[in-house]
Amino acid sequence: MTKTTAYLKDYLLSEGIFLIIIGIIMIYMLQSTTIIFSLLLSTGIFFIGIYRTINSIVTAKNTSSPFISIMSGLLLTAAGFYLMSHPLFNTLILTVAIAFFFVVESIKSFSIAIETKEFKQIFWTALFSGIIQLILAVLIIFNLNSFSFTLLGFLIGINFVFSGITCISSFLQAKEKTV
Repeated sequence: MTKTTAYLKDYLLSEGIFLIIIGIIMIYMLQSTTIIFSLLLSTGIFFIGIYRTINSIVTAKNTSSPFISIMSGLLLTAAGFYLMSHPLFNTLILTVAIAFFFVVESIKSFSIAIETKEFKQIFWTALFSGIIQLILAVLIIFNLNSFSFTLLGFLIGINFVFSGITCISSFLQAKEKTV
């Protein structure tokens, strides 16, 4: 085993443990994680708006409609600033977006189920997935007040935990291959 492979293998283990610990902390601190994530996202929107505005002004001579480009940059900047100024509204908007995502995903899963009727295993898996996604969307929409301040933190924390498990699993697989 090369020195680099050994380093990367150990890196997977330490990263996996770190991600699991951070994920558990995020799940424990749901509201803080949600607010921090929404503030990071709105800050990103703000700076993307600033970049787009400056870029549109600089390249105005080379484009056919610089006014629209500049206005979209200013709109992004204003939206990012507004969302940074109102983090609770920001989390509500993001929660609604997640509910909408689950609705779209359930429609996609139902259409896959309809298209694959002759393949029973795919049909039932897609149908089950669509039903679960639709239930999640309905739960989020009808419990918007309670979910809006915790949902993002929960989803991000779960993502970190499962990413950590994947890293540790990769470490164990690499360890088996090298032994």
